[in-house]
This record gives sequence, C-alpha cells and structure tokens, in this order.
Amino acid sequence: MKSLSLIVPAHNAEKFIGLSLLQYFDYFSSVFDPFEIIVICNACTDKTEEICNSLKQKIPLKVASTSERGKGNAIILGFEYAEYGIIGFLDADNPFDLDEIIKMISYLDSNDMVIVTKFKDILKYQTSVTRRFFSIAGAIVFRFLFGQTFRDTQAGAKFMKRELLNRIKKPFICKGFEFDMELLYKAGKKNARIKEYYIRPREANFSTVKARILPGIIYRLLKLRILK
Repeated sequence: MKSLSLIVPAHNAEKFIGLSLLQYFDYFSSVFDPFEIIVICNACTDKTEEICNSLKQKIPLKVASTSERGKGNAIILGFEYAEYGIIGFLDADNPFDLDEIIKMISYLDSNDMVIVTKFKDILKYQTSVTRRFFSIAGAIVFRFLFGQTFRDTQAGAKFMKRELLNRIKKPFICKGFEFDMELLYKAGKKNARIKEYYIRPREANFSTVKARILPGIIYRLLKLRILK
C-alpha cells in the first residue's frame, strides 16, 4: 500500500473539524498505510486545537498551531511535519466526496500532482458567491500572470508525490489563499505532470474567504511574478 500525509489547515473550525477528521481517517486509512493527518490550527480563537488534541488517542494525528493567519502559511508548516510518499491537503470542512478524492489520488500513478476542479461549467458552481468569485478570478489572474491554464486554481484539494515537493523551489512567497497558485506555478516550472479532476463540491455555508483580503493576494502574486 502507498503512504499518505494529509494536511488539514484549520481556522476556527470547531463546529465541524472533529467529524471531518474522523471521516478522513475512516476513508484514507483503508487505502493508505502508513497514513497520517496533520492539522495546522491557523490563528484559531475557538476550540479547534482542543478538539483536535482530544482525538489523538483515536487516530494518527499530529496537531500544531501558528499565530500567523493564512491558509498557505498553515500548509507550508504542514509540509514540515509530513513524512510519507504522497503529500496533500484538504479543507477542514470536508467539502468533497471522499470516494472521488481517492479515485483522484490514484492518478498519481501517471502524474506528479492531481488537483480538484470544481467546474465543469464555470458559471454553474454549487457554493457561495464569494468562493465562486475567487475561483474564477484566480484562474484568470493565474493565466495572465504566469501563462498556465487551469480551470480552478483554488480548490482546497491537491495531492502530489514527495519527489515533486522536494524539487519545488522554496521558500514560498504566498502565505494566503493565493498559495495554491504559487504551488502550481512552481510545479509547472519543474515540468510536473498535473492532472485536474472534477468533483462537485458540497454546499457550504462556512467560508474564511473575505473580499478584504484581495489587495494582499494581488500584492503577493505580483511579487511572485517579479521575482520568478
């Protein structure tokens, strides 16, 4: 069996993090051995970290925390804890059908990275308007700045071979939601074979994506473009 390190960035996720982690363990532990879950509690002000620590006796769970907010910051920290041959990340609210995620990961047999796209028709996307805006805008900006074409750069489900992560240039510049774009860009620079896999997301009322973060995202992407 293949081994998997799953990183779960979590910001104020106390309402659903426990159930998500148990579901992740049930699905992935039957397919991957060894398997570990790495939760990065990202500037949490609720009981997210406490809930995660309480689950350590039940599932192979590593829990770390950082006061620096940002999805990318959490995933980068998670990379430092990851031990196994496949490394990936999923959002804390378990937004995708896990049977489909496992099917997606199987494509690593012939690719270096696999990523979820939430789009078949880019205008028909079952989630919040804010998330839809960031996904569509992210794909457009990514193509304009870096010349790479993906239908969806922002879906919170990406898996790669450890060998690819080892080859990607570090440190990372982007520490927020734009981290996904830097990861894809740097993987492309290494001529990585990247496959998009469509999974329709579940309806979600929870989101940490806010319009006010847009200026910071644009600044960091422009910085990446200049330094590339």
